[in-house]
Amino acid sequence: MVMTSQSPRGASTSGGEESNTGSPDGNFECNICLDTAKDAVVSLCGHLFCWPCLHQWLETRPNRQVCPVCKAGISRDKVIPLYGRGGSKQDPRDKLPPRP
Repeated sequence: MVMTSQSPRGASTSGGEESNTGSPDGNFECNICLDTAKDAVVSLCGHLFCWPCLHQWLETRPNRQVCPVCKAGISRDKVIPLYGRGGSKQDPRDKLPPRP
């Protein structure tokens, strides 16, 4: 019986190919600042942002709250916080970013 080396997710460990989802270190990029998302939130249309970036976006456009990527309707109450490795366990929407 011949055994092949497999990674925990069942993919071959031959190397050479990287998934094109997220950054190579397993983090995701904010669609506003294009950096690793800090206190990540996801809109109902599926776009991921840093909470401080999205909060600033929404505050500067109080009469026209749309997704910065696809222009779908968006609001503070309808974004979904993501919790994971290295993140805080507190809802990022409860913390307001520092005043500019």
